[in-house]
Amino acid sequence: MAQRFFTFLLFLLSLSAAGQAYWQQEVNYKMAVTLNDEEHLLHASQEIEYVNNSPQTLTFLYFHLWPNAYQNRKTAFAKQQLLNQEPEFHFSRKYERGFIDSLDFKVNGQKVKWELDAKHPDIAKLTLNQPLAPGSRITITTPFKVQLPESFSRLGHVDQSYQITQWYPKPAVYDKNGWHPMPYLDQGEFYSEFGTFDVKITLPANYTVGATGVLQTASEVARMDSLAQVTKAISTFPPDDLEFPASARQTKTLHYKQDRIHDFAWFADKRFNVLKGQVTLPASKRTVTTWLLFTNTDAATWVNSLQDINDAVYYYSLWLGDYRYAHATAVDGALSAGAGMEYPMVTVTDPDAIIHEVGHNWFYGILASNEREFPWMDEGINTYYETRIKLRRIPYAGMMSNQVEDPSLRELLGLKEVPAAAVDAEGFLSGSSRGLDQAVSLPSQQFRYINYGFGVYLKTSYLFQYLEKYLGTDRFDRAMQAYYQKWKFRHPYPDDLQRELEASTGEKLDWFFKDLLPSRAIPDAKLVNVTKTIDQITVQVKQTGKLALPVEVAVLDAKGGILSSVWTKPGTFDQTVTLPTHAAADRVVLDPHYYFMEQDRRDNQYRFNATFPKAEPLHLKFLASVNRIDRKQLFWLPSGGFNTVDGLQLGAVFYNSLVTERKVNFLVMPMYGFKSGQVTGLADLYLKFRTEGAVRKIILGAHAQRFADYHTVVPSLTFHNRLNTAATPRQQLSLAWHYVKEKNLYTLHAPRIAYSMEVKNAIAGSRVEVDATQFRQEVETPLLLLSPNGDATWSSSKKTVVGPTRFRLSIDNWHHYRPDKQVRARAFIGFLGTDEQINGPVVLSMAGSPDYLKQTPFLNRADLNTQGPGAIRQTDRQDGGFRNPLSLYSREWLAALNLSVDLPVTPFTAYLDLGRIQELDKTFYGAGLELAILNKAFKLYLPVAGSNFEKSVPQSPKEFAKSIRYSLHVNMLHPFKLIDELQ
Repeated sequence: MAQRFFTFLLFLLSLSAAGQAYWQQEVNYKMAVTLNDEEHLLHASQEIEYVNNSPQTLTFLYFHLWPNAYQNRKTAFAKQQLLNQEPEFHFSRKYERGFIDSLDFKVNGQKVKWELDAKHPDIAKLTLNQPLAPGSRITITTPFKVQLPESFSRLGHVDQSYQITQWYPKPAVYDKNGWHPMPYLDQGEFYSEFGTFDVKITLPANYTVGATGVLQTASEVARMDSLAQVTKAISTFPPDDLEFPASARQTKTLHYKQDRIHDFAWFADKRFNVLKGQVTLPASKRTVTTWLLFTNTDAATWVNSLQDINDAVYYYSLWLGDYRYAHATAVDGALSAGAGMEYPMVTVTDPDAIIHEVGHNWFYGILASNEREFPWMDEGINTYYETRIKLRRIPYAGMMSNQVEDPSLRELLGLKEVPAAAVDAEGFLSGSSRGLDQAVSLPSQQFRYINYGFGVYLKTSYLFQYLEKYLGTDRFDRAMQAYYQKWKFRHPYPDDLQRELEASTGEKLDWFFKDLLPSRAIPDAKLVNVTKTIDQITVQVKQTGKLALPVEVAVLDAKGGILSSVWTKPGTFDQTVTLPTHAAADRVVLDPHYYFMEQDRRDNQYRFNATFPKAEPLHLKFLASVNRIDRKQLFWLPSGGFNTVDGLQLGAVFYNSLVTERKVNFLVMPMYGFKSGQVTGLADLYLKFRTEGAVRKIILGAHAQRFADYHTVVPSLTFHNRLNTAATPRQQLSLAWHYVKEKNLYTLHAPRIAYSMEVKNAIAGSRVEVDATQFRQEVETPLLLLSPNGDATWSSSKKTVVGPTRFRLSIDNWHHYRPDKQVRARAFIGFLGTDEQINGPVVLSMAGSPDYLKQTPFLNRADLNTQGPGAIRQTDRQDGGFRNPLSLYSREWLAALNLSVDLPVTPFTAYLDLGRIQELDKTFYGAGLELAILNKAFKLYLPVAGSNFEKSVPQSPKEFAKSIRYSLHVNMLHPFKLIDELQ
């Protein structure tokens, strides 16, 4: 009985071990394709050997038919383009789009049933006639035809320049987590099975081709070598010589083979210049051939880029493991999906992105993770290695820092003295500080467009630089080499990466993979206490927030050189470390290399010989800089303004941050009015509370303005919603109290609640605004007082008049009928909470605006007070929003409809405004032309008909000129507002 039990136990253990054993499917391709460059068609046939290495019997297979992503406006690709503010495909004409057809699937020579997915026409399901048992293989054949789209993403053409990618029927991956059928997306890449490719390409003989695989055609090998010699001898490439030569009548067939790859792409152009290089791999000493194929557009840069492709092949091989294939090719192509796109052995790219795209041969090509689900494993880690190569050449290399190359500009912005990591950190902390970031571990399709770049690429790269510094470069490299050796030509998941790094380093890395990568939290570390004795320096480090991460503690000399350093341990919020005492020790610094992604570094330094060891000097800095350890910074810009009361105003604006939001933010803009002789300006102060859940941040703020004729103070509390995806509406709820003191007129106390919601994509959008305001007006009444002896004196009596609550609702909708032309409609209704017949702040204006709360900069506010809204030229288009001048208002309710359409060809917009006032029981209208300039910050209105004219249309040039009006929307140019909108 015991023996039987022992045998049964061994059987269970063997089943368990078998269940945990790694396996992956194998897909081998034979394809032949012919390019018709007159009709931009591919005629092709395909034979696939599908090997079932899984422990399951399969009754069906999923296939990707990705050219169908371009067939209409309803595909996942088309919808994603709109969410990412890319309207070109939506407005494309039918003949500019693409598709795959003429499919006739057979398995082992027998027809099979297949059908397109109900939601995604670029996914098909093949039902097998006989189940495919574990260890078995089948042969799948089909002809197919691809109509190539114009260049909207990765597959397509620009005239006769071709990028042939994601072009053939391809089985979806089946792994331990099941099937992975996925529609084609522009943001979000691929997951494919490894196998062998045998591909023959037929096309006109004068095309030059860059492709996956090893070229087998001897005549074309000789031709490529000859072209490389010709290009090498050229000293000047005419940039305007971009005409396509006529296609040769003769055709040629190019034959490519390659094993252990999971995709095949090719690029063809008759204008390519060709450069050839070679790299000797660091470990095997094998020689790899490198190729550059480029047009004359940016030829000088391409010629200098041979070093980039060679460095990419060499250093990725050095730090990870030798390049597996015989050649690496970079192609200049008409790509619409970012700066470049990678495929095994070949990439289409801009010159600046060559290192990154060639590096994808490791992260995507050889380490074939599921990039749709885990884009950080591909794009993020690859960006880390790209940055590491660039840092070997220049000290400021990085995704953000690299954009500021001019030495004088770097000096102006204070970037010369800080590492590139400090600049890169600002890139993603800008969104994080506003609560607009997303965890880097999300699937690619869930990212908002801007977060895909700043999060997946930039932040992940930054975090892996941080991990490298924590582990030490040698230990990190050994761990990544072990990962590469274990998982090359396989499909690793995040747990596999963590497991290999832990096994190699002996470190438990949950804090990095399980806590940091999936988190939106911003860590913060500070020096609490530092003591120095003859023998040692003792440092207490405290961290706040949700994450307790390791941070480097360093002793520096007076020139900033590191004398010694030690890392704190992960998982502990308050800990003490010791370092040896040095005679040259000048200060202790947290995170001297700026790899700890905190937002406020001003408590990261302790200076031994300073009067105030923790206090940093204040530096006045023009425009902006990065968050510094060694200084507090106050930024400034010149400012100016004008109105008819104060005249020309000049001054400066001072603020504590531009790119990132701090917990405490302020802006002060003092100016001097040369006409009024008074100090004018405005100030903002607000406290930010970053939260989790549906609300991303809460702002407790105060805004103040002062001009010669009025001043205001507005305390407020504002709630901002979290933007989880590109489709999430942007919402804001604000509670405010407006105090307005208008000189010699009145004082207002106006509590106000306002809510707004906006949702938009590349072609349409909607904005809803609703608010309720109650006006309390202090009025001063003069009194004549008589004394007992008959003397008369004047006095005054102050009285607060409580007006009715004003309710307003506006709904704006817009729709593009061309990429740069819109049709817009705005509906408005406003009404009063009671029927009290009082004038003043409860008036609803159809044209112009009393601007009771002083929210709009008016050049001539005096006219507003003396002649009413119909007499002024400027309008803020509040309430009824009429663009024609009409001095009308309602004490009950008012409704309006504002219609606009951008005219083709011209920069003008035609408008029609309709409005109805309850008391008058009459509908009014206005029509004309609108011209917008300066990012729509200035709009000019030219009325041509309307109720404002005595005879509906102007009877003279003078009457027309008198009705011309304009509006100013300075927030459209406000840098702080622009940064927030970009997010």
